[in-house]
Amino acid sequence: MTTAHEPLMARVRSALTGERGRGVIVAVSGGGDSVGLLRMMGDVQEDLDLRLSVAHLDHGTRGEVGREDAAFVADLAGSMGLAFDLGRWAPTREGHFEADARKARYDWLVAIAKKREAALVAVGHTQDDQAETILHRILRGTGLRGLAGIPARRSLAEGVTLIRPLLDVSREEIRGYLAGVGQSFRDDATNADVRRTRNRIRHDLLPRLAAEYNPNVAEALVRLGRLGGEIRAWERHIEHQVEAAVVTVGELAVVLRCEPLRSLPPAARAEVLRRAWRRAGWPERSMTAGRWLRLAATVDRPSARFSLGGRIEVRMSGGLLRLSPSVSGHPEPRADLALTIPGAADWGGIRLVASLESPAPEGEIIDLDRLDPALAADGRPALTIRAPRDGDRFDPLGLDGHTQALNDFFRGRAVARERRRDVPLVCDNAGIVWVVGHRIAHRVRVTGETRRRIVLNAVRSSQ
Repeated sequence: MTTAHEPLMARVRSALTGERGRGVIVAVSGGGDSVGLLRMMGDVQEDLDLRLSVAHLDHGTRGEVGREDAAFVADLAGSMGLAFDLGRWAPTREGHFEADARKARYDWLVAIAKKREAALVAVGHTQDDQAETILHRILRGTGLRGLAGIPARRSLAEGVTLIRPLLDVSREEIRGYLAGVGQSFRDDATNADVRRTRNRIRHDLLPRLAAEYNPNVAEALVRLGRLGGEIRAWERHIEHQVEAAVVTVGELAVVLRCEPLRSLPPAARAEVLRRAWRRAGWPERSMTAGRWLRLAATVDRPSARFSLGGRIEVRMSGGLLRLSPSVSGHPEPRADLALTIPGAADWGGIRLVASLESPAPEGEIIDLDRLDPALAADGRPALTIRAPRDGDRFDPLGLDGHTQALNDFFRGRAVARERRRDVPLVCDNAGIVWVVGHRIAHRVRVTGETRRRIVLNAVRSSQ
């Protein structure tokens, strides 16, 4: 390494400082970027106490040229005194080569990392790759998340992390470094095939943009990618706020705690509410920006009740914001109904379904053997669906079997008094099994001793 490359090596060393003392599998294709990565990591290996080894996967599409690439990488690893692993893979599906090859490559690298007891896999993506990726996504119509481009690190598997130490290094700098240390590399002719969109971006579009519009277009795209990374961090923050605020999310109700939302600006509040709304599977067609902001402002009010777009009723009470679809227009339930196991029944615009075992995709799972059901006319076990009654008591999951008045439970869930009679109850001979849209009874919970399960679901019906 010459003094001229010290600023470059300082950046590479900085990118790797946090990996001190760790085992690293360096993925090397034989091309200039991965060879440059290997040589640079070799230069800082001793300073950072890195345990390097080299891995090369032959994708089985280039015949003798591919075998020559593998031999080149093996020789390079040997000259550096590093262990070398060679893998071979062949495509099995037409039209899926890139996706299948990528998966096969990373699966194999994870296997090698575990064999070598290495925590890291390093690949040679560069600043130019980042610019090409972001521009490609823009051309395809990416959203904000897509602007984040290629992450500098991500988990590949438990205990194995992918790192990209050269994301802030240009391909031109790498070629200059290789020339300076007298290191050769292999050229892959497929990288010049302009029938591929990515190669046209690399060899035609980016050079044209640099020549005719902005000579620093690659750096500008990478800066845009850093903004996308900030957006990704903001989205993680929003997801954390959703988890902090949500009490219940289901097709029949969304209940949120207002306290975590009050510290957020209106736009962030609206995004939290939007994500909870989406989790419930409710349509958003009628939800304008103004309606989202109106809903967000409700968080600051001690009490409120109104109807929002999409026939959603909003109620603010006791620090909880409750959203629930209006059930007006559906016939009132006439009498108690039987819900056979398995089976389904319609109740006031809601279809209740009891399935044996999973795979029901979602729902409340209860222990069949903890029920005390009646029998239907055909001899199958059956639960009862009914409306709440005066004096009902309930042992909600999480209260360790302690009961409370159903009205007190509803009050804690911000269910308006006038709407409580609309909430169906699934019951057995011993009492309430499920307050639909809210919680199951503690006594029917699944435990380590459970042998048979029932999955209960509630969906809007067309009745």
